[in-house]
Amino acid sequence: MNIVSIPKQKFEGGWLRDPSFDIILVFGVLALALISGFIVHLKPDLFWTFMFLDLWLLGYHHVISTFTKLLGTAEDRKRNHFLIYYLPPIVLAAVLTIGFTAGVWLIVTIYFFWQWYHYTRQSYGISIYYRRKSNHPVSENPILSQAALWSLPISGILYRCSQGWDQFLGLEIWMPSIPIEIVYLSLSISVLLIFYWTVTRAIAWFNGTLPLGQTIFIFSHFIIFYVGYLYIQDINVGWLVINIWHNAQYILFVWLFNTNKYRKEPTQNFNIISWASQTGYGRAFAYFSVCLCATILTYGAVQKTYDIVFMDKPEIMAMLYVITFQAVNFHHYVVDAYIWKSRIKKNQDVMDLKV
Repeated sequence: MNIVSIPKQKFEGGWLRDPSFDIILVFGVLALALISGFIVHLKPDLFWTFMFLDLWLLGYHHVISTFTKLLGTAEDRKRNHFLIYYLPPIVLAAVLTIGFTAGVWLIVTIYFFWQWYHYTRQSYGISIYYRRKSNHPVSENPILSQAALWSLPISGILYRCSQGWDQFLGLEIWMPSIPIEIVYLSLSISVLLIFYWTVTRAIAWFNGTLPLGQTIFIFSHFIIFYVGYLYIQDINVGWLVINIWHNAQYILFVWLFNTNKYRKEPTQNFNIISWASQTGYGRAFAYFSVCLCATILTYGAVQKTYDIVFMDKPEIMAMLYVITFQAVNFHHYVVDAYIWKSRIKKNQDVMDLKV
C-alpha cells in the first residue's frame, strides 16, 4: 500500500513560447555571456574587442529593439507619443546639464547604478511574465521570493562599492565607501532567502506543480549576478558579462513579443517590422537584420558626424559621445520601466498572460 503518492510529472512548463526558444533565452544567453567573460578573463587584451562586438551587435541593437514596440504601428505611435517625441529632448537636456556642470563623472556614476537597477528590474519583470504563464503558481511568500531575487544583485552592487573603484571603462566614477562587513551581512541574508526559494521550488517539484520555465530563468538570474558582480573581481569584465546577458535577453524577448503581436494583429498595409516578425528562421534572420541595419545607420551616423565636426577637439568629442549615448540609454531605461509592465492589458493579450 502506497502511503505517499508521488506524481509522475514533476513540473509543468509555463514557457514564454516553447521549450526550444526558452532554453535559448535562458541557457543560450547565459552561456554566451559566461563564455565571453571566460575568454576575456584568459585574454584581457581582448576586452575592448568583445566590448565593441557587444555594443554593435547587441547593445545598440537592443536599444533599437525598443523602438519596434514604440513605433511599430500607428496605434503604437499614438499611444507612445510622449515617449517618442517629448521624452528624448527632456532626457538629453538633463544629461547635457549634468555633463557641463557637474562633469562626465556624474553621468558615468548615474549610468553604473541605474543600469544595475535596470538589469535587475528587467530580470524581475521577465520572471513575472513566466509566473503569469504558469498553470500552478508556487505556494510561497511573494515578498520573500521577490526579496530572494533582488538580494544577490544588492549584495553584488554593495561588493563593487566596497572594492573602492574610481574608474569604470576608462572614465572617472564615484562610489560610496561600503565596509566589507556590510557586504558579508547582505550575502548572509541573500543565502537564507535563496535557500527559502530553493525549498519552495523543491516542494513544488515534489507536488508536481513546479513552473519549470520560471524556475530555470530565476536560477540563471542568480548565476549571472553572482558571476558578474561577485565572482569576477574586475568591474569592467563583470560589467561586460552581465551587459551581454542583458542585451541578448532583451533582443530575444522583444522578438518574441513582436512575433506574437503581429501574428494576432496582422497589419493591412506592408509593415517591415510585421513582415520580419513572422515565424520561421528566415524571418527571424530578417528581423535581426532590419534591427541591425537601423542600429548601424543610427549610431553610425552620430559617430561619423562627431568624428568629422570635432576631429580637432578630442576632449569635446569624448564628452559628447558620453552625453549622447548615455542620454539614449537613460531614455531607454525610462521607457522600458513603463511599456513592458505585465499588468498592462495589451501586454497580457499579446503574451497570453494570466491575470
